[in-house]
Amino acid sequence: MYVWPCAVVLAQYLWFHRRSLPGKAILEIGAGVSLPGILAAKCGAEVILSDSSELPHCLEVCRQSCQMNNLPHLQVVGLTWGHISWDLLALPPQDIILASDVFFEPEDFEDILATIYFLMHKNPKVQLWSTYQVRRQC
Repeated sequence: MYVWPCAVVLAQYLWFHRRSLPGKAILEIGAGVSLPGILAAKCGAEVILSDSSELPHCLEVCRQSCQMNNLPHLQVVGLTWGHISWDLLALPPQDIILASDVFFEPEDFEDILATIYFLMHKNPKVQLWSTYQVRRQC
């Protein structure tokens, strides 16, 4: 696990908008090492980090990132895109969904969008802040 370039770009965007983040409810999906979510929390947002419930190692990496950044109170939730789980149902309405480099496997796009669509029903004004890298198929 490492910081993907898209996470750095999204973190820079968050930093640029840092004055609007305090008190915002933010969910990072596919968080991995959680750079954007960690930065949002450091800027005063109420952040929940998530990665696949099917990849416990990824969830542990999220928790380790919280510990290393003195944010042990951040909630880490296992969410598998496209699956309606108790953890997904229990999430409070969010103001911003962060999605850094989650659109890299075309077969996952529908599941990602279904999860985002579900979250939009909890707050129709939620914003999706996403970065992605164009990859060539050879």
